[in-house]
Amino acid sequence: MKTKISNFNGYLRYANDELFLEEVSCKSLAEKIRTPFYCYSLSEIEDNFYKLKNSFSKINPLICYAVKANHNALVINLVSRLGLGVDVVSKGEMVKSLNNGITPDKVVFSGVGKTEEEIKFAIKKKIKQINVESEEELDEIDKFISSKNQKINICLRVNPNVNAKTHEKVSTGRSEDKFGIPLEKIKSIFQNYRDKKSLSLMGLTVHIGSQIEEITPFEESFKVLRKLVGELLKMNCKIKSLDLGGGIGINYNGDFYFPLQKYAKLVEKYFSDLSVEIILEPGRFLVGSAGILVSSVIRKKIGAEKNFIILDSGMNNFLRPSLYNAYHKILPVTKENVQSCKFDIVGPICESGDIFARNVQMQDLKKDDLVVICSVGAYGSCMSSNYNLRGVAKEIFVKGNKTIE
Repeated sequence: MKTKISNFNGYLRYANDELFLEEVSCKSLAEKIRTPFYCYSLSEIEDNFYKLKNSFSKINPLICYAVKANHNALVINLVSRLGLGVDVVSKGEMVKSLNNGITPDKVVFSGVGKTEEEIKFAIKKKIKQINVESEEELDEIDKFISSKNQKINICLRVNPNVNAKTHEKVSTGRSEDKFGIPLEKIKSIFQNYRDKKSLSLMGLTVHIGSQIEEITPFEESFKVLRKLVGELLKMNCKIKSLDLGGGIGINYNGDFYFPLQKYAKLVEKYFSDLSVEIILEPGRFLVGSAGILVSSVIRKKIGAEKNFIILDSGMNNFLRPSLYNAYHKILPVTKENVQSCKFDIVGPICESGDIFARNVQMQDLKKDDLVVICSVGAYGSCMSSNYNLRGVAKEIFVKGNKTIE
């Protein structure tokens, strides 16, 4: 009998006290694959996509997966087969997307630091659009393309000066953040560049941050964007595309669910009456909950003031807890009827910040026991390194009872 982990990942379940992702035993995987390793549920990624897509009734947004969340080729290939586009922030992400089923007309190029090489590559590939972050960047693009008798679609990224109420390091919509163009400059840029033969200045984009758990910041930014669109239309500017970015938060702690239906209704409330294409850029929402990191216990260490469980995965494999003080649920792969103890769960890296969780109440673990760190599908493997030369964690996928490497 399989038992769902309460209020958590629907595809991660215990069956007879053994942890399964979809229909595959995590224990059996660890017998074949050296820990630590990442494992992703393809079914859950698909499920998350359809949850988002089916939340809308009045519009049919173009959903562009934010590749920075997880750039594994199989993930990109899956979103391509589902009909999604991609949001990329580098030439490397663009190339990998184009090599894994994404067509140029579904590539949106974002990012505050696009290089000359990257811009020229995007123009050459005739991608869908470039989301421009400054007037200086726009001027560079104009210079690159004006001599080539080509045209490129441009959306200006608006900085709406909205606090997303998320972690300081993933907030991108405040005036002090490096992202986007100040609101007061947008209209003058449209006036100065809309008649350029090489530039099709055709829309706006906004992205205020990541892992946003409240609906209010989205509404604040949408209000700003809608007002700005109205002002631009009065100036006879053509607005064909509105890219609303991403940022939808996911469930890391077991008791939070983002109000997806309210979000969709909010988008439709502000923009469904406009004859424009709506673009969304989810990353974490699609892949975050679908991934786990399977690790082995190296040993238990009894300290003077607290006890430690030392894993064979470290901050080099999974950086979020160290970088953001992020919480990720940790589960034993096999439930045992043993005493519950309190531990700090840490990695082997020679850094005091190599900690996955503090003061965790869990069954007493011993050498070679297996644990799973949950919801690591976004900003996990793609942010990893070979620090301390400990090696890179392998990535595998499951679909039903099948394993894909």
